[in-house]
Amino acid sequence: MSSSISVDEPTQNELANLSVAIQKLWDLDHNRLKPGGENVTISLFQFVSKQSFQIPTIKYFCALLDNYIPQTGIAEKVDNSELKENSQFIKEVMKTAPMKYAYKAKLIKLWFDMYARQGHSGDSSAFEHVFLGEVRDGEAKAFHNWIAIYFYEKAGKFDYKSFVPMKEGNRRLITVSYEKTFSTSFIGTSPEFEISLYTLLFLLGREDTRVTLDDININLKLYNFYERSDREKKNRLLGSAFPMILGPTA
Repeated sequence: MSSSISVDEPTQNELANLSVAIQKLWDLDHNRLKPGGENVTISLFQFVSKQSFQIPTIKYFCALLDNYIPQTGIAEKVDNSELKENSQFIKEVMKTAPMKYAYKAKLIKLWFDMYARQGHSGDSSAFEHVFLGEVRDGEAKAFHNWIAIYFYEKAGKFDYKSFVPMKEGNRRLITVSYEKTFSTSFIGTSPEFEISLYTLLFLLGREDTRVTLDDININLKLYNFYERSDREKKNRLLGSAFPMILGPTA
């Protein structure tokens, strides 16, 4: 996608009404994949075109999938190659319409700075928890991104019990059930939509935001996180972010 893409500045109505701004982000997500057939089979993904993974943001997102250790309590080792991949992904995301619309400040710090989720080691980050998921005490945590789920399923590492589209013919938002827990994820949305959406809500300090997308009522849920050493809670971190399905509109 060309870096010269033009995006209108946020209007006063969009700045004053978060639901309108989120709808604008949804409309600007030009890289979003379109759902195909409506039949639910045993496989969550019946077909994803290989060309989809050549979309720059998805291509460089995929390069990040093997950069993390899923087990909490083990310090991540971030080398120069991974730093370059982080930078390349953010560079491509910043070229897109949703990110040109959303506020850009401190994205690397917000998403990729390591913090201590368990113990005192830098074992986690907002990006890892929200998009890749983590394992704590043998239990899966988070797993809210369809691209990561797709590759886990393809590698035989993803064993889900069921998935539930919330509206007949609408498979852009589903709940996936695991043996011990369940998770909710957008389906087909681009990395830039989710990064810009959750960044916007975090910077606004919103933990619960109810909106309607594609006739589905959802609550965009964010959890703030503070390291144990931050007893005065001066450094607010993004702990988790995901959509919660409230049900179809009447």
